[in-house]
Amino acid sequence: MGQGIATSLNDPPRIYLVIFLASLAGQFRFGVAAMTMSAVVTMYLFGLVYFAMFGTYYFVDAYVPVAVFLGMHLLFTDPSTSPRTELGRVVFGVTYALSVIVLYGILGALGAPTFYDKLLAVPVMNLLVRGIDRHVRAVARLRPGLETLFLPPLGRRRHLVHVVVWAMVFVGISAAQGIGDTHRGQWVSFWQQACAEARPNGCRQFGVLVSTYCERGSGWACNEYGVLVQPQIRPDLAAALFGRACDLGFSAGCANRELGLATDLVRPPPTLDDYEFVIRNGTGRHSTSTPLQTYQLACAQGFSDGCRQARRLGGSNEG
Repeated sequence: MGQGIATSLNDPPRIYLVIFLASLAGQFRFGVAAMTMSAVVTMYLFGLVYFAMFGTYYFVDAYVPVAVFLGMHLLFTDPSTSPRTELGRVVFGVTYALSVIVLYGILGALGAPTFYDKLLAVPVMNLLVRGIDRHVRAVARLRPGLETLFLPPLGRRRHLVHVVVWAMVFVGISAAQGIGDTHRGQWVSFWQQACAEARPNGCRQFGVLVSTYCERGSGWACNEYGVLVQPQIRPDLAAALFGRACDLGFSAGCANRELGLATDLVRPPPTLDDYEFVIRNGTGRHSTSTPLQTYQLACAQGFSDGCRQARRLGGSNEG
């Protein structure tokens, strides 16, 4: 149930923007924008480094998962249980982000539900508040100017400055597709390529996506899932998947069912109907009014066939 709730947060459109806007009044009143901003930036930077190293996303479909983003605004930002110094609040936000990253890895390795990652560290962090403030004051007093800059109690003017800076950071990260509804980690084409290149979790996540789309009625997804499960190892499952693809009108599924254990299986691109299942526009299943719009969006999401079909219909997509 908990995992379902965490996952369902992705369903509403522009959910990151909604959370951001809904929290602004509280951010200004209680002066906790620096905590949220430092947490989000820390996790985003970690995600960039992870992607540069491995070519996939640590949290699978986002740099900052929406459930974690919500927690960064509402869960650990209680002013009564957070540091009193400005620098302490920045340290608190960084610590929260790092704790979620570590807990996500540990829980995943243990096979435990990963939605606890944003919860477990909060009680421990609350116990560290006084220690954080104490160490921040000690460090600040060693450097002239830092004490004046970071230690005074937060005032409304500083609250406003922090909110404005956080808004600028939010807009910047959103523009870079670091957060929002159009993250590449949600695209099946990204994970298809990641699987082909044997990147970490590439085939696992590609399998999750195509199995879901197969259940929803995409013949292309059923055919891809049948190839992915390796007919030589799971012949019965592969045959069933190819059969479902065939029943859904995807001719390659019929051909692969006849080929059986052959290694040269047929893997054509999605049909127009399949694109309606497997491409995403914001959140949820895509729905468009014209084939050209569908192919253009498929092209934008990494399907080279979508680019070809868009050009054939007179579109201007490059690919």
